[in-house]
Amino acid sequence: MAGTARVGDKKLEIVNWAFDRFYEGGFHATGIDTAMAGSGISKRTLYKYFSSKEELIEAVLAHYGEFIAQELFDPAAAIRDPRKQIMAFFDIRETMIDEAPDRGCLGIKASQEYAGKHEGIVALGRRSVSHVEERFIALCKQAGFVQSARLGKQINVLFQGAVLLAQVTGDSSAFVCAKAAVSVLLEQAASQM
Repeated sequence: MAGTARVGDKKLEIVNWAFDRFYEGGFHATGIDTAMAGSGISKRTLYKYFSSKEELIEAVLAHYGEFIAQELFDPAAAIRDPRKQIMAFFDIRETMIDEAPDRGCLGIKASQEYAGKHEGIVALGRRSVSHVEERFIALCKQAGFVQSARLGKQINVLFQGAVLLAQVTGDSSAFVCAKAAVSVLLEQAASQM
């Protein structure tokens, strides 16, 4: 049992280290040597746990999903009002961008870089985006909005657009504009209840 814990710990250490390197440099531009530089983890050790760079990237994307849940969803979950929770996602993500302007959506990066090259990586990248949309739809249902699926998708477009603009420009002000648009959408939806 203790040996299993050490295996899991080492694997997680590799994923955590690679996570930051891939986030900073992208997937294609960051080779295995660069991804592991300064970690003290040898290629031999890396390949003991991951058969390829792509398998490591898949593990990094799974880790990213957990990271987003912890950093974005968990803080907003304490808010009982689903409308306020939706708005909080924009504030939380804006703060995340302010703290690390070069860190947009790792899932979108992966989907773009591996389009037509690796279906598994693309699927994991898309999953991170669709997970956020599913969360918005669920919150719209919880709020009792009539067309909750449509509204959740619209909110996600504004959210993902703000993430992309902030990632490209290094400026989180796109969240202020997106949040204002979401506020209007929520008011309109509330008036149709």
